[in-house]
Amino acid sequence: MRDLLWICCAVPLACAHGAPSSAGNAPGTPAGRERLVMVDGTAGRLRVSDAALGGAAVGPAVVFLHGLGSDLEVWRAQLDHLRAEGRRAIAYDQRGHGGSDKARDGVYTVEALAQDLEAVRKALGLGRVVLVGHSLSGTVLTTYAGAHADAVAGLVYVDAVGEANLFPKDEVAALVARETAQSFGRAEQRATFEEMLEGARPATREAVVAALARIDPPAFGLLRKGIFEFEDAKARLAPWRGPAAAIEVGSAPRPFSAATVLGVPRTAVQDASHWVQLDQPEAVSRAIDAFLATLPSQP
Repeated sequence: MRDLLWICCAVPLACAHGAPSSAGNAPGTPAGRERLVMVDGTAGRLRVSDAALGGAAVGPAVVFLHGLGSDLEVWRAQLDHLRAEGRRAIAYDQRGHGGSDKARDGVYTVEALAQDLEAVRKALGLGRVVLVGHSLSGTVLTTYAGAHADAVAGLVYVDAVGEANLFPKDEVAALVARETAQSFGRAEQRATFEEMLEGARPATREAVVAALARIDPPAFGLLRKGIFEFEDAKARLAPWRGPAAAIEVGSAPRPFSAATVLGVPRTAVQDASHWVQLDQPEAVSRAIDAFLATLPSQP
């Protein structure tokens, strides 16, 4: 059951595209001034963090996707690190999360999240990108890369879901029914996260709980449902044949992790909760650097 709960902790994308509109500027990173903009998705606006680097970016842009109940701030350390190195690093709040709009059509699926990713890429005028996804967003990376192979230069799965359809069907059905019911509110959502926060730093716990409080309530159960319905990960990813890596907590991979399911090289990080990028930001940044160093220097 512990693994069944862990698998539920991931998130999303959306659809559409449009020119970015200003959402106010935040203080700059060492590499330049952060720019927060709103980009049109197919079901509402998405809050995006980009940054002006003051020159040509090094390599392809890196786009970060957070997990279920989170927001773009979960990647703050990695954004600042890459921007300081001259990389164009981008993160956004997925539909129903953080400062992005609730899905006006009520749709919260892996496919919808992948469509929003394409909306962000087009709105920012990005070419080929490196995608970094946490938890649930592992399914988004797989879906997107399979559908848009020419747009992806590399994939990094951070303690991410590879495929979760290996759990007993009756247990999954009961869990999905419970978590998609109207009675499953914020208190129940937080209780689900508490077990996965075991071993987390106090600051990580605080950030995770605060972000979870901002999720559109129906998104929680519907996106977890989407994880359990996600299957045939290898077949989905087959059209894309580029480099990939996994950064995962613990010495041994879980049976449903991206490293296990997709067979990608794995970097282990110790002394961290599921939110490894918050608990061990330097280790995660080093692993991302090592992966990026294997890619061509030009976008």
